[in-house]
Amino acid sequence: MAFGTSQSIGVYNIEFLRTFKSGAAAVALVGSINLGVFLGAGPLASVLMTRWSHRQVAVLGAIFANMGLVLMPFAPNLEYMYVFYGILSGLGYSLVYVPSHVLSGLYFHKHRSLATGIATSGSGFGAAMFPVVMYHMIQYYGWRGSLFIVSGLNLHLFVFALLLKPVPKEIQQLGDINIELTVVLENHVNSDHGEGTENNQKEDCEILVVAYAKNHGDDENENKVKSTMLPSNKKATDIQRLKKHFLAIFTLDFMIYWLSNLLWNAGVAIVLVFFPEYAYSVDLSEQSASTAYTMVGVGSCIGCVLGGVLGNIKYIDRIILYILGNIGAGLITLVIPLKVMHTIVGLIFICLIFGLLFGIILGLLVVVTSDLLGVDLLGDGFGYLMLANGIGEFSGPPLAGLLIDHYGNQDPAMYLSGVFTILGGIVMSIVIVRRRLSQRT
Repeated sequence: MAFGTSQSIGVYNIEFLRTFKSGAAAVALVGSINLGVFLGAGPLASVLMTRWSHRQVAVLGAIFANMGLVLMPFAPNLEYMYVFYGILSGLGYSLVYVPSHVLSGLYFHKHRSLATGIATSGSGFGAAMFPVVMYHMIQYYGWRGSLFIVSGLNLHLFVFALLLKPVPKEIQQLGDINIELTVVLENHVNSDHGEGTENNQKEDCEILVVAYAKNHGDDENENKVKSTMLPSNKKATDIQRLKKHFLAIFTLDFMIYWLSNLLWNAGVAIVLVFFPEYAYSVDLSEQSASTAYTMVGVGSCIGCVLGGVLGNIKYIDRIILYILGNIGAGLITLVIPLKVMHTIVGLIFICLIFGLLFGIILGLLVVVTSDLLGVDLLGDGFGYLMLANGIGEFSGPPLAGLLIDHYGNQDPAMYLSGVFTILGGIVMSIVIVRRRLSQRT
């Protein structure tokens, strides 16, 4: 619901251009501010989740999202749109999106990749449905009237938010184990036995924990021993919490991942914001442009599940899969300006493949974050990752809009999108190279 509405706002761009008589860059800011705040407010959502429950944060987000949508039809100019839809609804969607996706990663351990992929596929389903629904509503009720209906549909966010159940204590303890083992590892590294590789140190710590369990006659339930042999995470001091935040963002691999997300989001956002207008500019009807754009959502829905399934296969490196998704999405974007593809069939094919690869990337976001940082830092890490996504979503469309206004056509925007997305994959390749080099040494 949240991602589907936000991603489909490009359908309204043609109406905004006609109504407000503004340039492409100014109109693009409506969607880019929304997506930027939507994703960029991730750290705020993470902080709120440490104070309130996931359900409470999501309900607050539903309030903000619907307030912005209801006020949108009354906007007399684009500046009001920036505030109502861009900031208010964007913040609301972020507070709904982050808790729901973090919970999907916390609830599952063995099949986390598949679970998060299925959860993320809802974004693709919304992106597939909303462009068509919005187009027909605009035809019958005008763009202002249709926004009231979209707001009514978004009231379902309250229902979905209330259905977010807290993580059971049994599952929560499994997450606490990682935090406690980290403390043991740090103490072990700082001791006289702290020499050797990090992997050896981790193995030593695991041996210590298992030995402790066996000495206390609890071989069958070592997890419970692990969760009680050290102080509870709830007793962590403010300094420890702050350290947890720094650990989440200041690891080299995660910083590379952060930059990669910024780049591919800048590229993907250009397609999401400008494609309907682009399809209309190459002589497709508004209905055909909307139909082609819907295929992005259809492909994304399939790609999220596919990414989750592939990511759950232990012989497949999820980071390499993420890299291939980036490079593939960038390459297919570079095909858009080819005149041979400027037919309804050609653009539907491009949108379907682009959506499929985009979905694979989305389906892997939570689980790759977990792989890089661990389950204990998933909430904080995903919040910081959303900030990178927001910066990319905010910066990409305005840059593309400037190119469109300067050159007078949409092709340079698509080239820029492809380059940004490919760079996202290339940057992430540094993580693979670093790991391969460390294995050799």
